[in-house]
Amino acid sequence: MFRIRVEDDFDASHIIPGHPGKCKNLHGHTYRVEVFVKGDKLDNNDILEGADFTLLKKSLADIVAKYDHKHMNDIMTGNPTAENISMTIFRELEASSINGLEKVRVWESPRSYAEYWE
Repeated sequence: MFRIRVEDDFDASHIIPGHPGKCKNLHGHTYRVEVFVKGDKLDNNDILEGADFTLLKKSLADIVAKYDHKHMNDIMTGNPTAENISMTIFRELEASSINGLEKVRVWESPRSYAEYWE
């Protein structure tokens, strides 16, 4: 089995309405997004079949560009938590026909992340 990983980042603001702590206030993060793809077959160039780094990085960059320097509450359904952001990006990558998508990890700080997989 093989696993590859790419990452990108974006800056965005959000609030979490109803949060009992300070996250109910307007604030921002530099989100780091990691995408993990796995599979057991290599193509003729010994690259994970259907998951070339270049294509995967471009797909992620296209998605991340939609969120960069935006207010996440204005563009997401539901609360823009790291959990929901990771699920949203996972589903967007899945819709872009990424083969072997394993999970998406979204860091909202250097020490805190959420992951989504199916």
